Amino acid sequence: MNLAAVGNPETCSWLKLAGVGEIYPIEDEAKIDTLSILTNLWQREDVSIILITSDVAEKYHQPISNYMAKNLYPVILEIPSQVKGTKDPVAELIRQAVGIKLEF
Repeated sequence: MNLAAVGNPETCSWLKLAGVGEIYPIEDEAKIDTLSILTNLWQREDVSIILITSDVAEKYHQPISNYMAKNLYPVILEIPSQVKGTKDPVAELIRQAVGIKLEF
């Protein structure tokens, strides 16, 4: 069973370094048909888990919800992504718990 990731290029690079077998970086929505990539992954029997970054999942919330309501596999997991202009969720939790602001 394979693990696939769909998301922004920065997050996909880190996931590739972590050992995720298939990555699909979405740089330009106008040039890449993200929905067809997701549909292709949904139809493959060798893919067991699809990681999708929150910025991409937000744009395709309805098709993802429709798929997940009808199918158990592959499992679709939304992961947080660090995009310019957004907060790092881990750093924010540490700041709230400890009171220290971390810079990465």
